[in-house]
Amino acid sequence: MTTIARRFEGTRRDPFRNFNFRIVMGGVEVAACRKMSALDATVNVVKFRAGNSPSSVDESMPGRTEYPPVTFESGVTNDPTFEEWAYQLIDHAHQSERQTRLTEPEFRRDIEVRVLDVDGTEVRAYKLFHCFVSKYTHISDLAADGNDVLIETLEVTHEGYTRIAVETGG
Repeated sequence: MTTIARRFEGTRRDPFRNFNFRIVMGGVEVAACRKMSALDATVNVVKFRAGNSPSSVDESMPGRTEYPPVTFESGVTNDPTFEEWAYQLIDHAHQSERQTRLTEPEFRRDIEVRVLDVDGTEVRAYKLFHCFVSKYTHISDLAADGNDVLIETLEVTHEGYTRIAVETGG
């Protein structure tokens, strides 16, 4: 009797691609970002050894959680969203009408990152909490012989993130 090896039966489950996503601030989709750095979290390790411990090996305990800044890269357009947000903290002393720096919590925003599949259906979403601009680059390098798109870069510091439930059409 011959048996045929069967692979996984059922629905095919390919991993999602990383090129289709949207950035939403205040319920409004912002400039079309071409790139976003990774969302990650690190739990610091605290080494400990009791004074009366006979072991020479340190004990490890979980410490504080750190969330590295997230960087968004966008093609320079007439959309002023990133620039206006960055200017809430950047102090332009050379301006004739001096802009005052905004206070808490006005410069902080929550950001949603929506990941789409190849068909444009939302498959994952994340919310970054209490974000503020920690670095802003107006335009990328200029080159007379270049053929690249101008890029603005926004580095955002945040206080953590969570995954948001996505409604499935099933």
